[in-house]
Amino acid sequence: MTKTIKGSVVLITGATGAIAQALIAALTARGVAKIYAAARDISGLVASGHLVPLKMDVRSDDDVKKAAAVATDVTLLINNAGVNHNTSFMTAPDMAIAVEEIEANYFGPLRVTRAFAPALIANHGAVLNLLTILARVNLPFMGSYCASKAAALSLTQGLRGELAPQGVHVAGALPGAVDTRMTAGLPIPKMTPAEAAAEILDGYEAGEEDINVGEMARGIAQGLAHDPKAVERQMASPG
Repeated sequence: MTKTIKGSVVLITGATGAIAQALIAALTARGVAKIYAAARDISGLVASGHLVPLKMDVRSDDDVKKAAAVATDVTLLINNAGVNHNTSFMTAPDMAIAVEEIEANYFGPLRVTRAFAPALIANHGAVLNLLTILARVNLPFMGSYCASKAAALSLTQGLRGELAPQGVHVAGALPGAVDTRMTAGLPIPKMTPAEAAAEILDGYEAGEEDINVGEMARGIAQGLAHDPKAVERQMASPG
């Protein structure tokens, strides 16, 4: 079933990031009615006719509950906030990095979706989770990040099972490499945030549930469908 962005009331988390900013621009161009731009630090976000900065740390129960009490008109929740320390399981100095990634990348969207579910059900809305194609296969030098996103992919599937019968569409976007602070220094082809945002929203409006974003993501998805162990070995190979 196709979805329409025009006229939507959107809440996007992690709103100061590069992909979020590109999504905000693309959503505006597609005619949304309102965007709640949620972030831990909203000092750099400027309110306008349709943009409403909203202070919210996805790791804070109190912040999320307060935001849900304000933004009761949301029809599209975009769980975008995330953390990537580019650290492997064995080289991380301690468990703190993995804990932070799972807290932001899994518990964060779970916490936010639980809080906004009553509004989304009442408004016949949708959830769009920003994942990564690495949710489907682990890249060991950022192993704990991949694991946290794999949890978020499973979360997306579970939320779909619970919320779809109540009229809420749940989708996950799985981009390949995007040129952001998270991928700085990686010598690989990257999409621009604007290119990623356009593909994400195109997939959402087409009614896709699993949106593979970019040639890299589509190539990995095809490889996993054909020979998943070969893709796993390729990801684990140095260089």
